[in-house]
Amino acid sequence: MSAPFRWGFPALAVLATAAAFLAGTNEAVAIPAATIAVVAASLALWDAVRTRPPEPSLLPPEEAAAPVEGPEAWFEAGPMGQESVILLLDRIDRSLLHPTLPTRDVRELARLSTLPREQFLGYVESRLAEIEAAT
Repeated sequence: MSAPFRWGFPALAVLATAAAFLAGTNEAVAIPAATIAVVAASLALWDAVRTRPPEPSLLPPEEAAAPVEGPEAWFEAGPMGQESVILLLDRIDRSLLHPTLPTRDVRELARLSTLPREQFLGYVESRLAEIEAAT
Protein backbone atom coordinates (compact mmCIF):
# COMPACT_ATOMS: atom_id res chain seq x y z
CA MET A 1 0.00 0.00 0.00
CA SER A 2 1.14 3.55 -0.57
CA ALA A 3 2.20 5.80 2.30
CA PRO A 4 -1.04 7.88 2.60
CA PHE A 5 -3.15 4.74 2.96
CA ARG A 6 -0.60 3.07 5.23
CA TRP A 7 -1.01 5.83 7.83
CA GLY A 8 -4.70 6.32 7.08
CA PHE A 9 -5.87 3.17 8.84
CA PRO A 10 -4.08 3.83 12.14
CA ALA A 11 -5.22 7.47 12.06
CA LEU A 12 -8.79 6.38 11.39
CA ALA A 13 -8.58 3.86 14.22
CA VAL A 14 -7.38 6.53 16.66
CA LEU A 15 -10.05 9.04 15.56
CA ALA A 16 -12.84 6.45 15.72
CA THR A 17 -11.67 5.32 19.18
CA ALA A 18 -11.69 8.92 20.39
CA ALA A 19 -15.19 9.42 18.93
CA ALA A 20 -16.41 6.25 20.67
CA PHE A 21 -15.06 7.47 24.03
CA LEU A 22 -16.41 10.99 23.57
CA ALA A 23 -19.86 9.62 22.62
CA GLY A 24 -20.20 8.38 26.19
CA THR A 25 -23.61 6.79 26.69
CA ASN A 26 -24.86 7.65 23.21
CA GLU A 27 -24.86 4.11 21.80
CA ALA A 28 -26.00 5.23 18.36
CA VAL A 29 -22.61 6.94 17.91
CA ALA A 30 -20.36 4.85 20.19
CA ILE A 31 -21.05 1.41 18.67
CA PRO A 32 -20.46 2.38 15.01
CA ALA A 33 -17.38 4.40 15.99
CA ALA A 34 -15.96 1.45 17.98
CA THR A 35 -16.69 -0.89 15.07
CA ILE A 36 -14.90 1.44 12.66
CA ALA A 37 -11.96 1.65 15.09
CA VAL A 38 -11.64 -2.14 15.32
CA VAL A 39 -11.88 -2.62 11.54
CA ALA A 40 -9.38 0.17 10.83
CA ALA A 41 -6.93 -1.18 13.41
CA SER A 42 -7.30 -4.69 11.94
CA LEU A 43 -6.64 -3.42 8.43
CA ALA A 44 -3.61 -1.47 9.65
CA LEU A 45 -2.22 -4.56 11.39
CA TRP A 46 -2.93 -6.74 8.34
CA ASP A 47 -1.16 -4.25 6.08
CA ALA A 48 1.84 -4.06 8.40
CA VAL A 49 2.20 -7.83 8.59
CA ARG A 50 1.52 -8.46 4.92
CA THR A 51 4.03 -5.94 3.56
CA ARG A 52 6.82 -6.44 6.10
CA PRO A 53 9.83 -8.28 4.67
CA PRO A 54 11.11 -11.25 6.71
CA GLU A 55 13.92 -10.51 9.08
CA PRO A 56 17.30 -11.81 7.89
CA SER A 57 17.93 -13.65 11.15
CA LEU A 58 14.80 -15.76 10.58
CA LEU A 59 15.82 -16.91 7.12
CA PRO A 60 17.72 -20.21 7.00
CA PRO A 61 21.32 -19.95 5.88
CA GLU A 62 21.80 -20.73 2.22
CA GLU A 63 24.35 -23.54 2.71
CA ALA A 64 22.72 -25.09 5.79
CA ALA A 65 21.11 -27.98 3.93
CA ALA A 66 23.22 -30.88 2.77
CA PRO A 67 22.75 -31.92 -0.83
CA VAL A 68 20.23 -34.68 -1.31
CA GLU A 69 21.93 -37.86 -2.38
CA GLY A 70 20.24 -40.63 -4.25
CA PRO A 71 20.72 -44.36 -4.60
CA GLU A 72 24.18 -43.93 -6.14
CA ALA A 73 25.51 -42.69 -2.81
CA TRP A 74 23.68 -45.46 -0.93
CA PHE A 75 25.88 -48.08 -2.59
CA GLU A 76 28.92 -46.33 -1.16
CA ALA A 77 27.48 -45.89 2.35
CA GLY A 78 28.12 -49.43 3.61
CA PRO A 79 25.49 -51.47 5.46
CA MET A 80 23.19 -48.51 6.11
CA GLY A 81 23.23 -47.59 2.44
CA GLN A 82 22.69 -51.21 1.43
CA GLU A 83 19.70 -51.34 3.75
CA SER A 84 18.30 -48.24 2.02
CA VAL A 85 18.73 -49.91 -1.38
CA ILE A 86 16.94 -53.07 -0.16
CA LEU A 87 14.05 -51.03 1.22
CA LEU A 88 13.85 -49.04 -2.02
CA LEU A 89 13.69 -52.26 -4.04
CA ASP A 90 10.96 -53.57 -1.74
CA ARG A 91 8.99 -50.33 -2.18
CA ILE A 92 9.31 -50.55 -5.98
CA ASP A 93 8.28 -54.20 -5.88
CA ARG A 94 5.23 -53.35 -3.73
CA SER A 95 4.14 -50.48 -5.94
CA LEU A 96 4.51 -52.35 -9.24
CA LEU A 97 3.99 -56.04 -8.62
CA HIS A 98 3.17 -57.26 -5.14
CA PRO A 99 1.08 -54.78 -3.12
CA THR A 100 0.74 -57.33 -0.31
CA LEU A 101 4.47 -58.02 -0.01
CA PRO A 102 5.20 -58.24 3.72
CA THR A 103 7.89 -56.13 5.31
CA ARG A 104 11.25 -57.75 5.75
CA ASP A 105 12.25 -59.46 8.94
CA VAL A 106 14.91 -57.54 10.85
CA ARG A 107 17.32 -60.48 10.73
CA GLU A 108 16.88 -60.94 6.98
CA LEU A 109 17.41 -57.21 6.42
CA ALA A 110 20.56 -57.30 8.57
CA ARG A 111 21.85 -60.36 6.68
CA LEU A 112 21.30 -58.72 3.29
CA SER A 113 22.75 -55.40 4.49
CA THR A 114 26.03 -57.00 5.55
CA LEU A 115 26.64 -58.94 2.35
CA PRO A 116 30.02 -58.26 0.71
CA ARG A 117 29.79 -55.67 -2.03
CA GLU A 118 29.99 -58.09 -4.98
CA GLN A 119 27.32 -60.39 -3.55
CA PHE A 120 25.12 -57.40 -2.73
CA LEU A 121 25.42 -56.05 -6.28
CA GLY A 122 24.48 -59.50 -7.57
CA TYR A 123 21.43 -59.50 -5.27
CA VAL A 124 20.40 -56.05 -6.51
CA GLU A 125 20.83 -57.04 -10.16
CA SER A 126 18.73 -60.18 -9.67
CA ARG A 127 15.96 -58.23 -7.90
CA LEU A 128 15.94 -55.58 -10.65
CA ALA A 129 15.85 -58.27 -13.35
CA GLU A 130 12.94 -59.94 -11.52
CA ILE A 131 11.04 -56.65 -11.30
CA GLU A 132 11.75 -55.74 -14.94
CA ALA A 133 10.71 -59.19 -16.17
CA ALA A 134 7.38 -58.99 -14.36
CA THR A 135 6.48 -55.51 -15.65
